Amino acid sequence: LGLVLGTCLTAVSLAVIPASALASTSTSSTSQARLQRIITRGNSEISRRLATLNTLAAKVNSTTKLSSDDQASLSAEVASEISGLTSLKTQLDAETTVTAAVTDAQNIITEYHVYALVVPKVNLVKTADAQQVAEGKLAALASNLGTRLAGTTKDPALQAALTDMNTKVSAAQAISSSVESSVLNLEPTSYTAGELATYRDQLKTAQNDNQAAVNDAKTIITGLKAQ
Repeated sequence: LGLVLGTCLTAVSLAVIPASALASTSTSSTSQARLQRIITRGNSEISRRLATLNTLAAKVNSTTKLSSDDQASLSAEVASEISGLTSLKTQLDAETTVTAAVTDAQNIITEYHVYALVVPKVNLVKTADAQQVAEGKLAALASNLGTRLAGTTKDPALQAALTDMNTKVSAAQAISSSVESSVLNLEPTSYTAGELATYRDQLKTAQNDNQAAVNDAKTIITGLKAQ
């Protein structure tokens, strides 16, 4: 009898609860679940970007041809992204509505151009910096080889190789320096994907010039050994 009575009371209790209240409870649970999914996914994306930015910071610190001002400026740009995303994570974690969380999640991409600009920017600068180091060494080698050639029987083929080497190194130095300077000035409101691709192509041209200079150097060294 007690069990039957309890069942009846439960049925009566549910019957007197408005359907709208039950629907509201269901909707609230769904919203909370969606809110948590957005926060979890947003945190994952922020963490991924922070890890990338920390790697970029190390790259910037290892540059050697950048002026101290340019290095400081690029480091500050990376640090600003890290600080902003860290603050955004705190804000996202505290959100209580789906609408606010969605806005925060969208800001991860629209306000912080980590993969669209910062990553290619730092990588281009780092590549240009490394190539300038190599170009400096090639220029010094060309000078030494020129001195060696001056003290030997002048072989037209070796002289031509030296001239080509100097030309290629000078061209590469001009490209690498120009790209580095141009890329440093790129801002979220003043760049295009096509522009970044152009700078990459220019650095490939400089790299090819450097390789041609290396081949010229090998030709000269082989020729000198044969004399």
